[in-house]
Amino acid sequence: MNEHLKTQFVSDHLVDQIIDGRKTASVVGLDEVDVPEDDYNDALVVGRYYDVYDSRFQPRVTIRITAMELCRWDVIPERLWRGEVERSADEFREDHVDYFGNPGPDFEFIAYYFRVVEKNER
Repeated sequence: MNEHLKTQFVSDHLVDQIIDGRKTASVVGLDEVDVPEDDYNDALVVGRYYDVYDSRFQPRVTIRITAMELCRWDVIPERLWRGEVERSADEFREDHVDYFGNPGPDFEFIAYYFRVVEKNER
């Protein structure tokens, strides 16, 4: 199961945060987690390896999905907002309100956690 799938983030700045080891979490809608989006965004699966592509479609780093959890907009776990390189749950909400289309307090989404894979793990 060492096949590398693909994923992209919305900006190269986020990819740089992953490479630096600061960003260790991200989010996806419930209806998007198990669906391949396009040639550079495969469905997310815990335990699988993903080559992270930048905006120029160049592979930059490999990550492994280590966990996923169901979250609610009104209860953002600390491990999520810290993994998203935020200072608080409120800052996380401010940064993601447009991404999720101004969700209400009971809105649910998936948080996924990952780690950078060392070259000798590949």
